[in-house]
Amino acid sequence: MNLFQELRQRRVPQITSGYIVGGWGLLQFLTFLESRMAVSPNLVNLIGVSLLLLLPSIITLAWVHGKPGRDTWGRTPKVIVPANILAIVLLLGFMFNGRDLGAVTQTIAVEDEHGAVIERVIPKSEYRRRILLFYPECEESEAHPWIRETMVFLLGMDLSQDEFVEAVVPGLMTGAFQDAGSADGHGLPRPLQRKLARDAHISYFLTGTIVQEEGQWRLETELHDSESGKIVAHNSQTAASILTLTDLVSRQVREDLGIPTGHLNENTDLPVADMTSADIQALTDYVQAETGITHHNDWAGAISPLEKAVTADPQFTLAQFFLFAVRHTLGDTAGGSEAITAAMENIYRVPERLGFLIKSQYYFNEKRDADKALAVLNMWSQIYPNDIAAYQQMATFYFVRQDLPRTIAAYEKILEVDPSRVQYLEQLAGLHKQLGNLDAAEGYLKRYVEYFPSRADGYQNLADFYTDTGRLDDARQELTKAQLLEPEDLNITLGLIDLDIKNGQFNESKQALLDLQAGAETTRDRYRTTVRLMNLAGIQGQTDLLIQQIDLFRASSLEIMNPVQANLVYALTLPAISRCGRSQVAQERLAAARDLLSAPYNDLVGVGQAMVDAELGQVSEAKAALAAAVAVIEDLKFETFRPNVSLAEGMIAEAEGDLETAVAHFRQALDTAIKVEPVFRLRLARALRLAGQEKEALAVLTEAAKYEPSHPAFQLEKA
Repeated sequence: MNLFQELRQRRVPQITSGYIVGGWGLLQFLTFLESRMAVSPNLVNLIGVSLLLLLPSIITLAWVHGKPGRDTWGRTPKVIVPANILAIVLLLGFMFNGRDLGAVTQTIAVEDEHGAVIERVIPKSEYRRRILLFYPECEESEAHPWIRETMVFLLGMDLSQDEFVEAVVPGLMTGAFQDAGSADGHGLPRPLQRKLARDAHISYFLTGTIVQEEGQWRLETELHDSESGKIVAHNSQTAASILTLTDLVSRQVREDLGIPTGHLNENTDLPVADMTSADIQALTDYVQAETGITHHNDWAGAISPLEKAVTADPQFTLAQFFLFAVRHTLGDTAGGSEAITAAMENIYRVPERLGFLIKSQYYFNEKRDADKALAVLNMWSQIYPNDIAAYQQMATFYFVRQDLPRTIAAYEKILEVDPSRVQYLEQLAGLHKQLGNLDAAEGYLKRYVEYFPSRADGYQNLADFYTDTGRLDDARQELTKAQLLEPEDLNITLGLIDLDIKNGQFNESKQALLDLQAGAETTRDRYRTTVRLMNLAGIQGQTDLLIQQIDLFRASSLEIMNPVQANLVYALTLPAISRCGRSQVAQERLAAARDLLSAPYNDLVGVGQAMVDAELGQVSEAKAALAAAVAVIEDLKFETFRPNVSLAEGMIAEAEGDLETAVAHFRQALDTAIKVEPVFRLRLARALRLAGQEKEALAVLTEAAKYEPSHPAFQLEKA
């Protein structure tokens, strides 16, 4: 009897094929449950691999027991079957260790800002998908202006109502686009799109082409895997309206991302028109305003199209909220109040996560109730514990108040939810550095380098850390590594120039910076070089150059920051003019800077005003200006200004001859500084010397030499 006949007699093919068919049917049923009832795909994979690995045991048992008649166990099955099972257990334990085998969702109980407890079903973090939306191509863009931007805005809004998806829109990638050479995110080649998605740690990106044919809009899309670059799905959808088209494309994209079908069928999926506006012109006006701000920093230009949008559709919630933000930024408090009140009245129209953002801003800015604003953020993070945006808002909230432990906790939570968000390692390192936990800070940055040894930004971040902590040789080594990877990166070049300045190579560095400034291709590049030239002019006491660079600094700031932020930062640079001997010029400019801001932010200029007044010996004026600023800081909890307040208080005390109090304030400025500026150490050393504490002053200067080995002011003070 040959082997085939023996196998048939023992019914091995029949039993094995029956096992395979049954296993295949079980897998199909589990796949159905995965898509319809949100069963974990890990469980399906576990059972599938188990069935496959059990095949040797099934064949062995079929050989032994498949033949008609009485069977006995021999040595072979007693060895093969246990060995097979043991191997399966070990292999599955290795393959699926730590993976969630339960449902893809979980039920939680949360408390709202009024204390009411509600239950919610939410997706687990590992099943959420991040996708970067790029503007589609459109040959008829001149005939249909804003169609590409409007399409992406609508698609982002539609996707945002699904808890399984985080859609990243181009407005959140402005800086990366500009660094890549595109002012508005259009015209990026496919390899660069993939690089941008990978650099932002986004797993998928969507590209496409939109055309209008015979009164119908058609959008062809390609979903790409950012890591491999492969096209995951290619689809085409057609509709008479871009609103209807958006609804179709949104569903298809979520299916292509592998979102469970059962969730898609049961989840709230409102038409995008219900969440935004059915008025196409209102949508276009809104998108024009939003794009003008995100890509061109044109805040004033956003007012007119936003007002048109809310006039055409007063229930356009997002347009009302955006109008509030613009009016508030430009100083129209009453107009901002009107807009956010309208947004709150129609908050039910936007996805819940966006509603939390609107509500928190309403409590904070309109009601001046920081506790309720924080309660809303807490509720947001509880209902959507996998929503990174909630923790980002909380981190910002706590950082402004300089509650660093809670800020750290928020960023740690982000990494817990999504370990791939390694960009937050840099923020954590900065916070620990500010707290003096230098080993922990360095550890975070080294973790990033370990994850991405071929990326230059990790070495740059380490170099910045070493520069800030006085390890200048280590900083240069890290920048040299980074330059090998990205020889044309401006940030690396500027980092090396920073080290040259610290080592006293002033004239060479100034010429290099002037050349870089003249050849800057983008506002962001010009801003970076101008900051260095401004600081170098202050170090060398070249007042004319300093004033020139401060003007250029403000001009570039206004192109990349919102007006309030840009004008506040500008005001805080003006005391440098006074330190270079032009106190009267600094006073005049501070008065003009105050007029650029509306209440209450205009009073914050008093921090810089107090410094200049104190240097002129105008103590009463300095105290009055500082008191007004402190009132705003305490009201809004803007604790990030506190180090500069302490510096101004120390200068006032020194002007009054109270050197002991001055030393205490200067120490406090040094201890609480987010980033220690040379002026903090210099003021402390000077006050200690004037107080007769030369030994302590020398200790401060010796410590400062680690960070500023060639700074002329430190050398003079030491002499």
